[in-house]
Amino acid sequence: MLPMGTIVTCCMIAGLIFAVPPVKKGCPRPICTIVGTVVLAAGLWNVIWYASQNFGEFWGLAALCSGVLMIITSIFILNANWLPAFVRQAKAIILLMLLGFTLLYAITIIRL
Repeated sequence: MLPMGTIVTCCMIAGLIFAVPPVKKGCPRPICTIVGTVVLAAGLWNVIWYASQNFGEFWGLAALCSGVLMIITSIFILNANWLPAFVRQAKAIILLMLLGFTLLYAITIIRL
């Protein structure tokens, strides 16, 4: 069985890949919908379950921040028009922050 941190990290990577325009435009809509839904589910799990259980700890706060970024990224994949204009304009910054959390999770997992 895979640890949830590994699954969440893989979902972050998938979100980063599918949120960039060349991949999203070249991918069939059902695949984007599946990936967006999985990324959304992982982001919700991070925020609702893990962060709420471990809020005072480093990884709880990391789960909260990365979960929110994953939720936003999943909406970029599913339908970016659901987001306010200022969030759509900050897409590059949001994806860069998610990349930072992805690296934090991945490096930590590799060191274990």
